[in-house]
Amino acid sequence: MRKRRRKMKKSFWSGIAMGGLSVFCLFHILVFRTVFGQPQKRWKRQKYDCALVCGCPANLNGSPSATMKSRVEKAVALWREGKVGRLFFTGGCVKNPHIESEVMKEYAMALGVPKEQIVTEGQSVSTYHNMMHSKQIMEDNGLNNCVVVTNKWHLRKAGHYAEKFGLDHVMCGAGEPQNASLMKTLWRYLSINLHMYVNFYRGLS
Repeated sequence: MRKRRRKMKKSFWSGIAMGGLSVFCLFHILVFRTVFGQPQKRWKRQKYDCALVCGCPANLNGSPSATMKSRVEKAVALWREGKVGRLFFTGGCVKNPHIESEVMKEYAMALGVPKEQIVTEGQSVSTYHNMMHSKQIMEDNGLNNCVVVTNKWHLRKAGHYAEKFGLDHVMCGAGEPQNASLMKTLWRYLSINLHMYVNFYRGLS
């Protein structure tokens, strides 16, 4: 009888702990979804002034990484289809000495995009800075609106900062590289959302 009571007591406190954890997680999910809304994916125009491509690290040897290629290729496809007027590559040196926007520019030119159709921004070291610096450069180049191109797991973060800095934009997801595993993609969704949430509590969102 005593053993049964101990078992019931243990189950009771386990239930309380699980319930508390569930409420804690639900609360933070609701806060996250309130602060970081769904990215704007509905096109308001047939053609935008430019495709603003979010930066990501190149390979150590200076060649475009698989993720970088997927973003550039999507932007080039939009340009070829006449959905954007110019290509705007963003990103400075983050994880290695290579300027991300310059590597993307070279890759786009190799895919047939004329140099005069490309604008670059080479100082940003984060998505936040991508959007902050891009606002002024767009204005200087007469670009009033943009299609923000990045991978799907990055859309919410990039969209949040595009909204924060007042860009007239729509979000467009690039496909995942062929070598990207499902687990790696899921981890990117999880890690980037967690990073956004941590930055929110640090006052950086």
